Amino acid sequence: MNKSGSISVFILIAIGFLIVSCTSPKKELIASNETKQKYHAAEVEQYLESLADKDSPGFSYLISKDGLVIAKGGVGFADVENKRPNDTSTIFKAASITKQFTAVSILLLVEQRKLRLDDKLEMYFPELPNAKKISIRNLLDHTSGMWEQEKEEDFPFPIETEVPSSVHLAYIQKNKPYFEPGEKWHYCSNGYFVLGLIVEKVTGVPLATYMKSEIFDPLGMKNSGLSGNNTQYKNSAIGYGVSEGKHYKEKDSNMATYNGAAALYSTAEDLFIWNEALHTGKVLSEKSYKEMISPHIFKNGFVPFVGYGLGLGIEDLAGQPTVGHPGRVYGFHSDIVRIPGDNISYIFLSNVNINQLKMNGRVAEKVIEILYKP
Repeated sequence: MNKSGSISVFILIAIGFLIVSCTSPKKELIASNETKQKYHAAEVEQYLESLADKDSPGFSYLISKDGLVIAKGGVGFADVENKRPNDTSTIFKAASITKQFTAVSILLLVEQRKLRLDDKLEMYFPELPNAKKISIRNLLDHTSGMWEQEKEEDFPFPIETEVPSSVHLAYIQKNKPYFEPGEKWHYCSNGYFVLGLIVEKVTGVPLATYMKSEIFDPLGMKNSGLSGNNTQYKNSAIGYGVSEGKHYKEKDSNMATYNGAAALYSTAEDLFIWNEALHTGKVLSEKSYKEMISPHIFKNGFVPFVGYGLGLGIEDLAGQPTVGHPGRVYGFHSDIVRIPGDNISYIFLSNVNINQLKMNGRVAEKVIEILYKP
């Protein structure tokens, strides 16, 4: 065989290897049968399957141990009318799970020395009440005392319409704070809306752009982002409610209004990537991560009903110490939990109103109970 013939054969072999490597299925990170049995995976799946009828809206879920999947799947339909089922690649509105991404965005800027947790709000929005006293840390751990809309009439705009940030800020400005910073704990999505705007002021780019370049793209979270003006995405779930046993399409909340507080859309697969990366040192420095998972301690003796760090709740569920965050908005509710002691992750994304599955309360608690049963 001449030289050109040898080269041709080599090229054909190389192409063959390339085709095989591109078409071979990606190996999934599945836990061993022994691990699945230890954590009662079959019973967990059976329980979750029982929570919604197959012809109704439902949810997707993924549970892992040490980065290996114990159980995952989809229940019910993402789109009932077109009978499109939920699965772990279905995109859901993740609501307040957004807060941990905004907290990490702030902490990354702290690590880059572009701001400090003890910087005061007056550096960015001096017109807001108590801006000279409220710190970035106060906004992150819900101790700012900032006003928060409790009822729809407190923020009288159609929920389907994006409210400009200037209008949103004006509503915060005209309402008095609930208490002095650090005195008490009061969950405040407006604080995280403001934190998102601080990220934008410091970086000079929209929060969605910053998260994409600094979080989603580096981690390979290809189906996650912050919603724009009624943005539609391929394979998105439709949000539903239930009335008198029948489902209906819920209000289509324009999440762009809430930005850093609740605008995240994602999938169970992407949030699995996120939870593993965040809690195994691939996102933040050890110091920043410790800050994030350490609950605020009140010097005046005040005790909140839940421990809260920076974008994460710290609480016991079914007797297990956890860090995580639930979320809810019209037609959707969600949860992401980590059991640090055992490196267990729980991801849950539903396209029906909270407490409208075949149970009341937090699904995570029952699932964790099954995982740890004797």
